[in-house]
Amino acid sequence: MALPMNRVVGLIDMDCFYVGVEQRRNPELKGKPCAVVQYNKWKGGGLIAVSYEARACGVSRSMRGDEAKIKCPDIQLVHVPEVRGKADLTRYRDAGAQVIQVLCRFSSCVERASVDEAFADLTEAVNNRIAEGAGKITLSQLRNTHVVGWDDKAAEIAGKEETQSAEESVRCEEEKPSAEEKEIQRVHGVSAWLSTVYDSDEIDRCNDLHLTVAAAIVEEMRVAVYEELELRCSAGIAHNKMLAKLACGINKPNKQTILPDASVFALFTSFPLGKV
Repeated sequence: MALPMNRVVGLIDMDCFYVGVEQRRNPELKGKPCAVVQYNKWKGGGLIAVSYEARACGVSRSMRGDEAKIKCPDIQLVHVPEVRGKADLTRYRDAGAQVIQVLCRFSSCVERASVDEAFADLTEAVNNRIAEGAGKITLSQLRNTHVVGWDDKAAEIAGKEETQSAEESVRCEEEKPSAEEKEIQRVHGVSAWLSTVYDSDEIDRCNDLHLTVAAAIVEEMRVAVYEELELRCSAGIAHNKMLAKLACGINKPNKQTILPDASVFALFTSFPLGKV
């Protein structure tokens, strides 16, 4: 039997945080390609945050503002404020502090990792919910949740045999699934995960139950951040900070990812070394 890993950690990472703050200040920027540039205006300034609309046009944070305009002529560039010739990050720090205040309502142990990231130890909150007799977590409570290793596991859980030929498998690997197909995979995966957590005859599902309850709490945290602050965020849920950090980057934006202990080895065998 696996040793219990009762600690559960969530890493909350704001999506395009600097851009989100500027879009909140100026709603006309929402839904448009835009970027925030540093106070040094050489060649249009260095990009420190790029909206997903601009990324779709090929703009990246490694570019200068002038290059970004060539890639995406419609891009809106917002400059970081200056005070005495230096960057003034006050508005971003204040927004980050507001996020922390919201997170602290859900966890008694929140650690700010950077201006746009925070770790939340959810162990106590999870234990309290389980002790209070909260019912089973449902799919509707995990609307934006992925589970590492389970997006394509529903067929296996159902006992279905794979029938694809080698040629079909190669073709499917080369073709990127559509957003609709990804969502179908996600729903099947999370449904299979919940079935295993609550209905399986396996002896030790305690760790996975804790991760599942934590994921429901994190969904609530992220909704609260958006409804109160108009800022989107993604999250990773795992048994320690490092794994939560890795999980957070797998599905973005506005999504969250559970990394079960059983999926850690498979993740590390395929995860790009540069992202570790």
